[in-house]
Amino acid sequence: MRSIESVNWYGRGRIWATLVAVAMSGMMVAGGRLLAHGAEARRVEVLSWPKQHITRVLGVNRSELGLNGSKVATALTTVDGMSCLFGDLFAFDVDDDYAFDIDEPVEVTVTYAPEFTEPFRVAWDRNGGEGYGGTTVTPEPGAMLREVTVSLDRTRFAGLGILDTDLAIGARGGITLCDLSVTRSGTTPPPSQSGTIRITVVDGQTGAPVPARLGLYDATGRTPLPSSESLLMHRYSDETRLLWVSGRIVWPSANRQIFYVDGSYEADVPAGSYELVASKGLEYRLHQNSVDIVPNQTTTVTISMQRYANQPERGWYSGDDHLHLARDQVNDMNVWGMVAAEDIHVGNLLEMGNIVTTYYRQPAWGEAGRFLRDGHMIVSGQEGPRTTQRGHTIHLNNPDWIDLSADQYFSYNRVFEESHSQGGVSGYAHYGALFNGPRGLALDVPFDLVDFIEVLQGGRLRVENWYPFLNLGFKVTPAAGSDYPYFGPSLPGVERYYVQLDGAFDADDWYRSFRAGHVFVTNGPLLDFTINGEGMGGELRVARGTTLDVAAIARLNPDFQALGQLQLVVHGDVVATAEGSGQERLELQTELVAERSMWVAIRAVGEQDEAQPGQGQQRPYVALAHSAPIYVVVDGQPFWKTEDVPSLVQEQRQMLQDLLSEPVDPMGDLEAWATLEVLSPQWDRQRRLLRARVEEADAKYREILRLATGPTAASAPQLSLPLVVLALVMLTAAAGAGRRNPRGRSRRDAVQPADS
Repeated sequence: MRSIESVNWYGRGRIWATLVAVAMSGMMVAGGRLLAHGAEARRVEVLSWPKQHITRVLGVNRSELGLNGSKVATALTTVDGMSCLFGDLFAFDVDDDYAFDIDEPVEVTVTYAPEFTEPFRVAWDRNGGEGYGGTTVTPEPGAMLREVTVSLDRTRFAGLGILDTDLAIGARGGITLCDLSVTRSGTTPPPSQSGTIRITVVDGQTGAPVPARLGLYDATGRTPLPSSESLLMHRYSDETRLLWVSGRIVWPSANRQIFYVDGSYEADVPAGSYELVASKGLEYRLHQNSVDIVPNQTTTVTISMQRYANQPERGWYSGDDHLHLARDQVNDMNVWGMVAAEDIHVGNLLEMGNIVTTYYRQPAWGEAGRFLRDGHMIVSGQEGPRTTQRGHTIHLNNPDWIDLSADQYFSYNRVFEESHSQGGVSGYAHYGALFNGPRGLALDVPFDLVDFIEVLQGGRLRVENWYPFLNLGFKVTPAAGSDYPYFGPSLPGVERYYVQLDGAFDADDWYRSFRAGHVFVTNGPLLDFTINGEGMGGELRVARGTTLDVAAIARLNPDFQALGQLQLVVHGDVVATAEGSGQERLELQTELVAERSMWVAIRAVGEQDEAQPGQGQQRPYVALAHSAPIYVVVDGQPFWKTEDVPSLVQEQRQMLQDLLSEPVDPMGDLEAWATLEVLSPQWDRQRRLLRARVEEADAKYREILRLATGPTAASAPQLSLPLVVLALVMLTAAAGAGRRNPRGRSRRDAVQPADS
């Protein structure tokens, strides 16, 4: 057979949506394991493709071994009489009876069809270093089938990939995989005598045991599998005790596998010399030392975590606005332990929704969903609505999940309004940039619905969708979150925001202060900033010509990085800079004259290495921080950046038009396998319902333009959609009249895409 069946990604995605609907019903069975907390948020397709020494084969969109795939299902085909798989990412579980927790070279032989295979990578669970290995194979043309053997060094096969898998093979554009064999070399050293290590982690000031992140590495870089006294961590629907630290996260060892402990840890490990590393967020110094384990003896180690700073003593309490950690019970000590180990004071656990269902379920909401212990709190929050048409939204401190039926799902304002009525804090995720977030911001900001934009995430500080709204006179607060376990993957709290309180910690006061803008975002630098004594998020009302005394300080834990610059930002422009070289503290004191209303903020950047990562390499850590603005109001005038208002208004009005005129991208949805059947039909029905809201937002922008630039702006044209768009709306409305609407069930209880 010389040809493979025709592949239509969109069509196979529709088939996958049906298959996954059958597999999911609040819980999903994958490889014999029951996945709780609602539906699996990754594409996981259990495949029947039996091979020697392989117990399970999965079609997936993530490997958790450094390879990512897409949202579409695999296809079965036949090439030259062989049963083959076609897809872009497969994960394999090697039989534990054949190989488990080994340390030796392993040969993997792959048979593939070159004509229908792009360059592919083989990734494996590996000892030492990052915890996984990878190698690229370029297909060799000229034959119907080819065979290639890849040698995997320091293979571990301890089930650290997705859903306890060991090996992954993936190709952008697809691979036709026709056979696979795994052959051990049998050179794993025999078990040596073991000893016991007993670790206690304490706060250096109080002497009390505290949770922490640990790394334990033998002379070869190998991490002994953590014992049951470590925390059982959630990573999507995986339960694991070992994670890896991405290169953009500060970690002092070349070996980057870590585990979490709740103050104490004990394990039997092979005798020998070990490197022991511990960390606890941004305010503690890193700990690193060596320890020798003696056969048949117990070695006791006390790690005293020394503070670099004590932000709570200064009235600042950290939060991560974006954690995906499901709980079966409110006081889940494993989830709390991860948050406390990273010294996050408020961990917002986001139940994540789309138009069909939700993921990362939470057991309770409001005060009933809070668990506070030793100054660290985990609390239920909401990420949703989420679409590829107008972005992802976050709602915090709500007494319950705020639901939208499928036939109202694109009316985000309903959730924002309900959140505010309940005392919640609401905003946009992912810099307000991903998944067409700028369209959603354009529609929601002018109604004063958007309290914050998540501007720091994934090691990036992005302000291109935040500054324009500040320059249009809207008060929007910065926020930050790790989006664990996405982005890299991340770890909880690697990006966070600090909220200022006047007194002792109180959850409701913390959220009120956050909404008021008494905030800075950071992945390391700690900021202090005042103008004439007024702090971040404050409003300073002065007369024209008033002298403004600016005082700004940035400090950075020297174990993280040295500071490079502390910048003073006015209306988005850097107007003053304090330069540093090898310094952990920078100070900027200057004066401004209040000639007009303005917003003023500070930004800190670490000292960067000029070398840039090459293709396929991870981005390095760069220290970043940004304050919320201080709003200087001169003679009662708005703080517009007047000279930019015409272009900024034009941009936002264009976003509004794009929202209604651009078609939805159903495959752009993160869980397209679940939403594909619903998203496009519902958008076709609902976008005409948004037109009145869009026109009202457009009128608000035109009013800003009129007020900012004078009476001639009052003649600015009304928003008008192209005739072709109006015709399309009418056609889809007529077509929709002949289709049934999805039933108005709660997406949290849905088990399959609604009938459309």
